[in-house]
Amino acid sequence: MKLALAHDWLDRPIGGAERVLLEMASLYGQAPVHTLLHDAGHYGDRLDSARVRTSWLQSLPAVARRHPRYLLPLIPTAVEQFDLSAFDVVLSSSSAFMKNLVTTPHTLHVCYCHSPMRFVWDYWPAYLDEQRVGPLRRAAIRVLASRLRVWDVAGATRVDVWLANSQTTARRLRKYYGVTARVLYPGIDAGAFHPLAPGLKSDEYLCLATLTPYKKLDLAITAFNTSRRRLVIAGEGPDRARLERLAGPTVRFTGHLGDAARADLLAHSRALVFPSEEDFGIAPLEAMASGTPVVAFGRGGLRESVVAGRTGVFFTEQTPEALNAAVGELEGMELSCEALVARARQFDITAFRRDLATLVDRAFSVHAAGGPR
Repeated sequence: MKLALAHDWLDRPIGGAERVLLEMASLYGQAPVHTLLHDAGHYGDRLDSARVRTSWLQSLPAVARRHPRYLLPLIPTAVEQFDLSAFDVVLSSSSAFMKNLVTTPHTLHVCYCHSPMRFVWDYWPAYLDEQRVGPLRRAAIRVLASRLRVWDVAGATRVDVWLANSQTTARRLRKYYGVTARVLYPGIDAGAFHPLAPGLKSDEYLCLATLTPYKKLDLAITAFNTSRRRLVIAGEGPDRARLERLAGPTVRFTGHLGDAARADLLAHSRALVFPSEEDFGIAPLEAMASGTPVVAFGRGGLRESVVAGRTGVFFTEQTPEALNAAVGELEGMELSCEALVARARQFDITAFRRDLATLVDRAFSVHAAGGPR
């Protein structure tokens, strides 16, 4: 079985989807990795650059590559230009584009989907609002989004086997593409985190995310400005400057953290705060593995990992008042560190590796025998 990997882009700090891709790259150690853009500086020794195959977008000037939204009209062509005809299996890790790869009939395409293309489907109205542009550019964005939806649905028909990172994502795939996906939760190396007893934790709360508008970090900042509780925001992204202007004296930013610093911060934090609706969310699992509870908006994939009253609390409205009330509720609870760690271990990475390899092998055997998709 000659297998190739694919991921939307690898030119930004490592997030949850990239951690899944790195697990795939470790599992299939000889497989080349196809991606639209790549910046080796973000990956160090985690991914050998010699394995990476980039699209022609990589040859554009750096200033163009730093603004992905302006590349959107070019992306369909860039995705479809990859020649994958030499491979028996393509395993794509996609939250936007790479599920739309073109493969030959003899090649099995297995897509591990983190999300449908958020900015043209369920996140579309909020995305348009966040552009803060004039009427002509808004009209152009609407036209482009409509064309991307057509391309996205057409590309989805070319996937042979769908895997979803959560029940939440599986429902969205059924809604937008009319496909059935098997759920395979991403895992974490629970042993890489070192839980601390509650008495050893700091009084700081933590947001750990890419700094983009849909993560709703402005909601967390407003809430903590009001309550005067201490909040750490760890991560990097295009929304950082706006968020820093919004932040009060009890909010600090760390930028992107390496694995060791990330684990240390998770262990010492009072709780992880997740104000957005997530497809699944790896950071909450890492928090629980560190003995740190989660305060989260009660919709989406976090409902599948966080157990209310046992490993965290939920709030049901995305308002500063609701978030502060949930934090207050958490502060009145005594949660077991052992229960937090036990819950995280239910999502240990060994199960993901084993189940992914089994599913790919089984699908390839059926495909090679000429059986149904």
